[in-house]
Amino acid sequence: MVEKDSTARTRELGHRMKAFRQRRHFSGADVSRRNGWLQSKVTRWEQGLRELSVVDAALYLATCGEAEPERDLLLELTQAGNDLYWVRPYFDELVDPMKSLMIQENLAHTIVRYESLTLPGTLQTEPYARTTYELIGNRGQAQLDQIVHARMERQKLLQRDRPPRCRFYVHERALRSVIGGPRVMHEQLLHLVLSANLPYCSIRIVPETNEVSRTIENSFTIMEFTEHPAVVYTDSYAAGVFIDDRVAVEAYYSLVARLESDSLTEEKSRQMLAEWADRYDRMEE
Repeated sequence: MVEKDSTARTRELGHRMKAFRQRRHFSGADVSRRNGWLQSKVTRWEQGLRELSVVDAALYLATCGEAEPERDLLLELTQAGNDLYWVRPYFDELVDPMKSLMIQENLAHTIVRYESLTLPGTLQTEPYARTTYELIGNRGQAQLDQIVHARMERQKLLQRDRPPRCRFYVHERALRSVIGGPRVMHEQLLHLVLSANLPYCSIRIVPETNEVSRTIENSFTIMEFTEHPAVVYTDSYAAGVFIDDRVAVEAYYSLVARLESDSLTEEKSRQMLAEWADRYDRMEE
C-alpha cells in the first residue's frame, strides 16, 4: 500500500482498530508477529497513515478475536470511496457521525468553529442541546436521548488537562434565536460567558452587519493536528461531511479570515454575551 497523508476516515479506522486491540489485551507486537507483518506497518495503520485492505482488516480482526459489531464497522471504514469528501449519513445504522466527529476533535490541537444559527455544540447546556434536537425532529425518543448524551460527552474534551485551543465564531442571530424559552437561554448565555473566560477558549461574535456571514449557510469546523493535515467538518439535516481536499480546506480558512476581520473583539463579545444573558433573565421576571 502507498504511504499518503492521513484522512478523517483513515484516522478513525486506526483509532477504532487500536481501541479494539487494546480491549482484547493484545499488543501491536502480538498482532504483527501472528500475521508476519512488520510492527511499523501495524503502527502506521493505527495512526491512520497507511491504507488498510479488507483482507488485512479481516486478518487483524481475526487475530484479536473479532466481534460482529466491530467487524462490520471496521470493514465499512476500509472502503475508501472519495476520501477527500467523506460522508457520514445520520440515517445509517452502522454509522455514527457524532462518534466520528468526537474522534477527530480529540486528536486535534486546535479547533475553529463557525456557528450560523445555533450556539456551539461543545458549549451547549443539556436543556439547550435537547431542545435543539427536538426542534430538528429527525430522531425518536431513544435516539434523542442517545445523541444528547453524546453531545454532553463531547464536552469532556474541554475538561482535559490539556484541551485543544478552541476559537468559536458565533453569529449574532444565534444569540437572538430563543430555543427552549428565556430560562434555558439565560442559563445557556451564562455558560458561554464563563466559557469565554477560559484560557483555551475564544468566543467572537459575528455581528449582523457582517456581509460575508450572510452568504454562509452552513456551520463548519476546522480541526488542526500535530501530525496530520487540517480537516473541515460540516453537516446538514441528513449527513455530516469531512473535507480533506486541500483546496477546499484553504477556502474555509479564507472564510474564517474574512469573518474574523469584522467580528467583535473577545472583550466586546463577552460583554454582548453578558448583555443577552441579562435580557433573558429579565424576560423570566
